[in-house]
Amino acid sequence: MASTLIELCDLISTSVRTIDSRCNALSGTFPDLNKHKSTPEDEKLTRDDEIMKATSILVSAATQLIATVQLPARSLLDTSLAFLSSAAIAVVAESSIAEIIREAGPQGCHVDEIAKKNGMSALNIARVLRPLATQHIFREVSPDVFAHNRISTLLDTGKDYETIRAAPEDKHEGAVGYSSLIQLNTDETFKAAAYIKDVVIDKDHSEDELNTPLNKAFGTHIDLFSWYELPENKVRFKRFGVAMDASRRMSPQGAVLQGFQWSSLPKNALIVDVGGGIGSISLEIARSNPDLRFLIQEKPAVVQEGIKYWEKELPDALPTGRVSFAEHDFFTPQPVKNADVFMVRFICHNWSDTYLLKILKHLRDSAQSTTKLIVMEHPIHFVCGEDETYKHIPGAVPTEIPPKPLLPNMGAVDLTSYLIDMQMMSLLHGCERTFPHYWKLLQKAGWEIEAAHPLPGSLIVQLVAKPI
Repeated sequence: MASTLIELCDLISTSVRTIDSRCNALSGTFPDLNKHKSTPEDEKLTRDDEIMKATSILVSAATQLIATVQLPARSLLDTSLAFLSSAAIAVVAESSIAEIIREAGPQGCHVDEIAKKNGMSALNIARVLRPLATQHIFREVSPDVFAHNRISTLLDTGKDYETIRAAPEDKHEGAVGYSSLIQLNTDETFKAAAYIKDVVIDKDHSEDELNTPLNKAFGTHIDLFSWYELPENKVRFKRFGVAMDASRRMSPQGAVLQGFQWSSLPKNALIVDVGGGIGSISLEIARSNPDLRFLIQEKPAVVQEGIKYWEKELPDALPTGRVSFAEHDFFTPQPVKNADVFMVRFICHNWSDTYLLKILKHLRDSAQSTTKLIVMEHPIHFVCGEDETYKHIPGAVPTEIPPKPLLPNMGAVDLTSYLIDMQMMSLLHGCERTFPHYWKLLQKAGWEIEAAHPLPGSLIVQLVAKPI
């Protein structure tokens, strides 16, 4: 019998050959990590279904191989210090180092030149860039000279540094890349996460919705969304909206269209996007389904941002009535009684079971017998494999089993889901949930899940439910 090391190496080599063969079949070359910037052709190639499947096996096997051969103490130490990499990225994102390096050109930029522009210490610039370059984020092309690679370029807003310096509050407006999402993760999430331990082991106050790590970190006793609306958080509030749109862009183009069949809805069917932010997901559906109507419900401040977003992206939608916005608090009764679909995307994970039940029950109370509820979330998997109790529900239990000796949840490939769960623990009293957890909650609220649609190339799953 082959050893685990040999089995993992075989999976890696087989996956690499699969990727190389598929690239040849598509007349492409897998992009070099050291490329200054990815191209649309690179994106299309790396998003190919066969290549993504092989990549997932490769990443899972390679990570498990490292864990197997590395000294256990080293693995533990590296994990305990991982937050310092987040701190380094926070410095880079906040000080617009990525933009300065891009403006210097592919040959890179000396830390002294970066310092002249952003006013930082050249030594400190090198100290935050070097651990990132060691993890293949940026390149140190010669002593103290740093250049972009395919990963680091995603920190770049695409804007001129002088433009950002003149109006830092508008840094993320219309930006490319994922800088807004990275700064959300490395600012409020990062600071709040330092207090997770203090909150979760506090037996007396662990269930207090307003006793979150974020509350402790920032000395407040209001929920996250009310906190964002405070005057001193104006920049964070604006950045949060852009970050949510950036998170949508991390999924392949059109992924939301490959689960539930939106085209199966009757003409003029009404989709109510509950807590829909600026309506970026509704926009993607609307562009491919011109006969559907959308009502996006949000808080007043977000509604105004959403209107501006749609006026720019799909100008005829608002005047023609294809889309409308309404102010609504989803903890109060749902006023719409004729919805064909209630859509809730990344809402459930924000709240504890107690509060989520209130939201779901309000939707059930306003549903028609034919109304569908579509929940879009990052359901987390059991590391040991899924609960077979729910295999009768299409999509609830994966049909493909990872090859041995990989973990049943694909290991590192699935890690982001659990980290997002920890993020919810940091910012709110919400959580990511397993499928059985969602099943029981929805049943309690009067809904029955009839299908689950994992969206290709994404961590997102669409749970489709009907009224009981």
